[in-house]
Amino acid sequence: MPTALTLCGKTYREFAETIERFHGWKAPGVVIGGFMVDLAQEHVGTGVEADAIVETIHCLPDAVQLFTPCTIGNGWLKVVDWDKFALTLYDKRTREGTRVWLDLEKTRRFPAVYNWYMRLVPKQELPLDVLLGEIERAGRGMLSSAPVRVNRWHGKSKKGEVSICPRCGEAYPVVQGGMCLACQGRGYYEQR
Repeated sequence: MPTALTLCGKTYREFAETIERFHGWKAPGVVIGGFMVDLAQEHVGTGVEADAIVETIHCLPDAVQLFTPCTIGNGWLKVVDWDKFALTLYDKRTREGTRVWLDLEKTRRFPAVYNWYMRLVPKQELPLDVLLGEIERAGRGMLSSAPVRVNRWHGKSKKGEVSICPRCGEAYPVVQGGMCLACQGRGYYEQR
């Protein structure tokens, strides 16, 4: 690995180790996401208090949370489930920013990346080290970007009124009705 390559203020080695510690392995999607964040940050500029919108639930949100101050928990990262490998970083005051995406036409020059993303080759036939090497070589060459102005999903979500569920005794948002969603039978679990 070339030591001259830096991403998100880290050497490539530090960058890859950060991904592995957080995500559990050097996931190709998070590595590509790091290149995307690096490019978006360059366009948005230093000293800008930025928010982020990510257009997939897969891997890319982790790259944003690792290499920017934007997280789901602090409300600066919004995730929309469009399954497009794209992100937008934007100035939270002006809503002006940059959208960066994995450009499939450009990835055709990097067959391992294209075949991996399009799921044209089974994982066992595309060794991870080969794919990661090609991602590193491709770098920003597989990405496109454009200036944008965010007009939806900006701003921090405000917490509404809270009540105590008469059935389970837990706090819940009043907008859910007379009791929490779980006690209404609409939760993701059932009591045993």
